[in-house]
Amino acid sequence: MSEYFVTICKDGGKEEKIPATAGASFLWLLNGNGYPLICCNGKGGCGRCRIRFLGNAPLPTPADRNALTAQELREGVRLACMHRVKKECRIRVEFVPPGQVEVVTDYAGAEAAGKVCEPYVLAVDLGTTTIAANAVSLPSMQGAGSGLQLLAQAGRMNPQRAWGSDVISRIQAAARGEEKAMQEEAQSAVAALITEIVGQTGRLPESVCLAGNTVMEHLFLGLDVSGLGQYPFRPVSLKEQRTRLSLHLFGPSSSQDCEVCLLPGISAFVGADVLAGLLACGFGNASDKRYRLFIDLGTNGEMAIGNGERLICTATAAGPAFEGGASANVPGTDMIALLARLLREKKIDRTGLLCEELFDEGWREGKLRVTQQDIRSLQMAKAAVRVGVELLMQKLGASDASVEEVYLAGGFGRFLDVESAVAIGLIPEGLAGKVKAVGNTSLLGAALYGGKPEIPALAAALAEQAEVMNLAEEPGFYEKYMANLEF
Repeated sequence: MSEYFVTICKDGGKEEKIPATAGASFLWLLNGNGYPLICCNGKGGCGRCRIRFLGNAPLPTPADRNALTAQELREGVRLACMHRVKKECRIRVEFVPPGQVEVVTDYAGAEAAGKVCEPYVLAVDLGTTTIAANAVSLPSMQGAGSGLQLLAQAGRMNPQRAWGSDVISRIQAAARGEEKAMQEEAQSAVAALITEIVGQTGRLPESVCLAGNTVMEHLFLGLDVSGLGQYPFRPVSLKEQRTRLSLHLFGPSSSQDCEVCLLPGISAFVGADVLAGLLACGFGNASDKRYRLFIDLGTNGEMAIGNGERLICTATAAGPAFEGGASANVPGTDMIALLARLLREKKIDRTGLLCEELFDEGWREGKLRVTQQDIRSLQMAKAAVRVGVELLMQKLGASDASVEEVYLAGGFGRFLDVESAVAIGLIPEGLAGKVKAVGNTSLLGAALYGGKPEIPALAAALAEQAEVMNLAEEPGFYEKYMANLEF
């Protein structure tokens, strides 16, 4: 095949020439030559892989037009993942790095403890975007689950983001033969967190329990994820799994094995992190007949509703929408508040369309910027979540009036302004006064799993009881989805 040179122009007049095979993706060419971009999955959705062609830019694709302003398109800015090398060219790399997402390690009812060197359970939440770890005092877990004491906390970004921001991107990466590399990155990150916690507490944990979604746990264990990437979605296993990690507690030349217990899951896309959250919120208590709703929003949106007799779960792909706009890295909760404000100020209408004077360039205020594409991405994600909530309630025969509590889990729930969420239609107005932010329930459930002897059996029973609803197969899904796209 023909080979060309792509010249990369840098600050100070410096240039670098990279050989490229005809047809090579600009994104993968740059990633492989020292210009990494975490989070872009190669589909033109995030808008971050920006390059500027210095002369003779290729015609813009629909993805370019969605993510970039008219002025940027005129200036030769394009998305690297949407274009391939067809001739020699000169470019400037203008990648927009993803914003750091706060790693949430707190949860309702937990207290920081000053004491260390006491027995503890180390809980790990292996999220698609972040990994969090807590050391929870074992003596504090002897009661009914309240007043748990945290001895140490740690967190970091999930290094697997280098393969894409969502689970589908990572399933595709595994299909390209990169599953081993992703496994090693995840295990190294978890081992580093365990080592950090041990450094804070002064001793090894009594046990390590990890909860993650089904794809994350499969990749962590090195299990085949091909069955999770196509219908009918089939995991290799949803049962509790155990593996061993090598910890380098006293330098790179020393190692000590540590067993990690991975919590069981419910289905291909309702994983152990959701089961842990349900345990943390008391859904395993069959005597509690209240109608309660559980919502965990992040890269994936998982929801469940129960009344002691039945438990129904579902999930929807949210992608990076709830993490905010690609252009300015607006945090997701701030994005929701901002859109509610733009609605009030009539800068956008109920269909999500920016007013005429903002349509081409988007809304700007200081360093913040929100484009039409940012708005559309959040609309699609919030519509899917809202439909999930409505169909769960419908299937269980619950109404806004009969639901007594709504648990919002994770960092999203912790920082969400409920009034803004109602204004854009993410949460039904009738549930607004019942919302309770419960923090990282995946961590709390994992700690309970390792610290309370009765919890593993309760988890197995809850997973067996759970009914999993496929949203796309539910009657009326499409009509409800289209209706909920509006704010």
